[in-house]
Amino acid sequence: MRTALGVAIAALALLSTGGAVAAPASFQLVFNGKHQANLLHEGTFTTSSTRCPSGTAADVSIDEATLTATRRFSCAAGGDFTATVGPLPAEHGGSGSWQIVDGSGPLTDLRGKGTFTSVRLSGDPNDPETITFRSTWTGVAALDATPPTVSVTHWQAKKLARPKRTYRVRLGLSMPDNGGGAVSYALQLVDPRKPSNAIVFKTGNTATGSVTRSFRIRVGKHTRRLRLKVDASDVLGNQSAFAKTFRLR
Repeated sequence: MRTALGVAIAALALLSTGGAVAAPASFQLVFNGKHQANLLHEGTFTTSSTRCPSGTAADVSIDEATLTATRRFSCAAGGDFTATVGPLPAEHGGSGSWQIVDGSGPLTDLRGKGTFTSVRLSGDPNDPETITFRSTWTGVAALDATPPTVSVTHWQAKKLARPKRTYRVRLGLSMPDNGGGAVSYALQLVDPRKPSNAIVFKTGNTATGSVTRSFRIRVGKHTRRLRLKVDASDVLGNQSAFAKTFRLR
């Protein structure tokens, strides 16, 4: 176990330093689980982080629609962190995803995300109360709870001669990540009067923090404004939302 986790320990030691935010480092966690009386999961865990080498964990709730559990990990060394894990049945043997969404004490700003694979160690699959399992997480984590900052660096909407009500929109965005990692985004252009109907919907990623896009659009007869909406997320799962309205000339 120590050999497998050794690669990540040195990198995650940066989590204890002050000053600049450390770049996301590889993260591994092994959870040995069983069932509570209400069939939620609980157990012990070890991680590759020197800030939280081991501890106990228990689900505090589950989203029945997605079968995603909210689980609190209490570190023997002090502090705790909260993660979402789903789908919960896959921990009996299968795969899924996890995301660290909150923390306390020395792990207040801990965030991360990745995937898990699980194996059933014992028990009858038709009798969940008897099942024990081992779930192994891999992904990235860092003491960084700050989402990307989104701003518009360039906007131009040029009306074309034909067809009628057609524009060429050129857009520049800045969305740097304070940890220096890549940022994924989804952007929409909508008529503010009909915000649920996207005129443009695009997704992408940027490693530099800069995005330039160009669109040819046709708007409604009475459309005088366009609203830009951007959702951005860093590799740790920190998310931000941005919106701004522009007038068409």
